[in-house]
Amino acid sequence: MKEDSGPASSLFFYIRNTFVRKETLFVDTLKRFRPNQIISVILFLFSIFYIVLAYQIPGYALPRPVDADLFPKVLGFSMVILSIALFFERDRPVDKESESETEDHLSHETEEKEEKRRETFWEKAETQIVVTAVAIAAYIFLLERAGFVLTTLVFVYGMTWFYGYKGHLANIIVASIIGFGFYFLLTRGLGVYLPPGLLPF
Repeated sequence: MKEDSGPASSLFFYIRNTFVRKETLFVDTLKRFRPNQIISVILFLFSIFYIVLAYQIPGYALPRPVDADLFPKVLGFSMVILSIALFFERDRPVDKESESETEDHLSHETEEKEEKRRETFWEKAETQIVVTAVAIAAYIFLLERAGFVLTTLVFVYGMTWFYGYKGHLANIIVASIIGFGFYFLLTRGLGVYLPPGLLPF
């Protein structure tokens, strides 16, 4: 069967080839960055979005030493600085002397360990980047609906567990300290409004 070589077919192949080239270029560009650098870009964009929201917080009607938008602005700019620092952070140099000492000792176990340490789908850097971005988006979406405490508890616990910290009790304690601690510090101590959500306080 003879293929259609008309204008519609030519346009289709042109669009397809253009899309494939752009997709390949995008994938090649991502491969040049370390996972930490990609995560830092996501955190930087989230920080900018957070700062924009912080500047929309109305101030108190009566003058106070600490206004309602002070801490969110400080937190937003701190996240920007930390995300930039994470982007330019270099990998730790490997101690060549200690590496050479252990290389001979572990050489006979290399093949066996290689089989056991194959990366699963969830351990791949690309998967971790996507999961982190989705988790941040879900955090933003649920913050007003479920409340700061519950959203922060689930977010901190889920991300620490996802990145390999399997101590459930320790994760719960850390998530609770961050969630409840920041909530009461900001609302009771600094008078900053945070959405209570489903919790009765």
